[in-house]
Amino acid sequence: MAPASNSTLTSTRLLASAARRFVGAAGDDEMLDLVRAPVDWTGLLSAAEREGMAGLVGLELERLASIPGLALPLGPWRAARRRVAVSNMANLAELGALLAMLRALGRQAVVLKGAALIPGAYRGTVDLRPLGDVDLLLRPLDLPDVVAWLQDRGYRPFAPSSTVLSRGPVSFDLHTEVAGSSWVARKAHAFRLDPDRLWRDASPLDPGDPSALVLSPLHQRLHLVVHALKHSYSRLIWLVDLALALRDAEWTTLLTEARAAGAVRPLAYAVTLLDAVLGVVAPRPIVEALPPLNGAERAFVHLVTRRSGTEVAGELVVAFGIPGLIGKLAYLAELGFPRAEVLARHYPLTPPWLLYPRRVARLTALGVRECARFVRRTP
Repeated sequence: MAPASNSTLTSTRLLASAARRFVGAAGDDEMLDLVRAPVDWTGLLSAAEREGMAGLVGLELERLASIPGLALPLGPWRAARRRVAVSNMANLAELGALLAMLRALGRQAVVLKGAALIPGAYRGTVDLRPLGDVDLLLRPLDLPDVVAWLQDRGYRPFAPSSTVLSRGPVSFDLHTEVAGSSWVARKAHAFRLDPDRLWRDASPLDPGDPSALVLSPLHQRLHLVVHALKHSYSRLIWLVDLALALRDAEWTTLLTEARAAGAVRPLAYAVTLLDAVLGVVAPRPIVEALPPLNGAERAFVHLVTRRSGTEVAGELVVAFGIPGLIGKLAYLAELGFPRAEVLARHYPLTPPWLLYPRRVARLTALGVRECARFVRRTP
């Protein structure tokens, strides 16, 4: 198999080193050794933007630049951080407008993921953690009004029934649940995150704004674990999010809640990956209390650790958290071939008789893409 190039390996190590430096798991020496060696700076910047890490790497390079005798190409990284800031400010300005509408109606939304983390975990700095979109949890009765408001402002859905709406560089991803069961109903058997409790335990993002809530720290951690697994940890920034969110975790309570919510295996993957990639180690009693990983799960962790870029494996690994062999097989079958009404929402212009043939073609293309990616990245 084709080996990964030296420049790719160096980029991977530099990204991980910057992440470790940012979360306080490493000092300057590790990153210094890497930047003093030959670096493909163009390739590194491309990889950093792909991994959501351009802002953090740029910040760490700025910190190193004051070291005498070290010449670093800071210009492209400063430009990258400006792009992150401009994009984030556009997203957050539109979020502010949407929240003002909800506030006028006496309604609320829970801000999820990046937009919820920037004010606290990233200390309000808008050029570090990029927002691909703004994720909001809404009450089901509020969803039509929010969609209509966005469409009146020129936002257009990904598909006629999609709740992902975009206008230029700004996108909103609207949710009424956080487990992902709208696509695969059996995910509700894996992740039992009670919507009523999520709302009940949520707290204001800004004490002066009753319309904007964030998940409780406990639920936020579980949601970040489940979300990163869904996307196979394909962006390094999601591991950084987790490292920051878990800094002051009450681990015994988190483990108890993860078991109750069906998220104990996803938590085990997160703990393993934080140790392997970022050097962030959970308390030993917690590590010992987590379930051991089987061969397939260890292979998944290995793929993520090598930054293979896979985006499919995480959804397959979810099956290990579903009780019973029949339950696991039923989940995998529905993952591959969801209900016809779900496919009709995803492929709105496809005739009903063509929905499943199109799904087969899509799965075949995904399989070929992931196999090619695996071959390219396997030494």
